[in-house]
Amino acid sequence: MQVVILAGGLGTRLKTVAPNLPKALVMVAGRPFVEHQFELLRQQRFTRILMCVGFGSDVIMRHVGNGSAFGVQVEFSCENPAKLLGTGGALVNALPLLDEEFLVLYGDSYLPTDYGVIAESFRRLGRSALMSVYRNLGQWDKSNARVVGDLVVFYSKSAGPGEADWIDYGLSGFRREVIEAAREFSLPLDLARIQQDLVSRGDMGACIVRDRFYEIGKPEGLTEVQRLLRASGDMP
Repeated sequence: MQVVILAGGLGTRLKTVAPNLPKALVMVAGRPFVEHQFELLRQQRFTRILMCVGFGSDVIMRHVGNGSAFGVQVEFSCENPAKLLGTGGALVNALPLLDEEFLVLYGDSYLPTDYGVIAESFRRLGRSALMSVYRNLGQWDKSNARVVGDLVVFYSKSAGPGEADWIDYGLSGFRREVIEAAREFSLPLDLARIQQDLVSRGDMGACIVRDRFYEIGKPEGLTEVQRLLRASGDMP
C-alpha cells in the first residue's frame, strides 16, 4: 500500500535547534530524520512512498532522490513554500499521484508500530477512512478523540476536559475519493477538517494502537526520539 508522508511544514517549533532545515532533514541519532521513517516502513515492506513537500523541498528532493539509496521508492508532490496549503491541502495537491487507497503519516512522527495491522484494519472495516488511535488519557499530548467499538465517534483538536480520552496516533488510511471530495474546501486546509467531516458522517473507522507515539516537532520531542533510538542501539 502507498504511504504518504506530509513533510511540507515550516518546522517553526524547531527553529532553535535547526533554523534552516526542514524537519525531514533534522539530524536524529546521526541521520536525517526521514531516513528513520524510511527504515520503519522498509522493515515492514511498505516501500512505495509519496512525500508531500513545501518548505525545503529542493534539499529534501536532492537528499532522498528516488529513494533507492534507502531501499524504498519515492515520488514527490511539491507546493509553493511561500503559500503552503495545509496538511489536507497537500493531499488535494497530490491527487494525481494518489492510489485508490493509501496511508498517511506526518513528517515529524516516529511511530514504532505494526503498519500492516493498520492497513489490514482499514481494508477490513470498509469505511472511507481509518484513524489509528492510542488511549492517551491526556498523558503524552492533549486527547482529541472518542471511540466506540471500531468507530471514531468524536474528534476535535480543541477538545475540552473530559471530552476525549483517545488521541489520533498519526497514522491514517484514506480512500482517494475522500480527497477528491475535499477539493470543495477552501485552502489552506487542515487534515483535521477532513477527518472531522468523516467522523460526523460515521465514516471514520478506528484501529487501536498500543505502542506509544513519538514526534520531533518540538525540541523536547526530538530529545525523546534521540533517547529511544539510543536505547534501541540505533544511535552511534
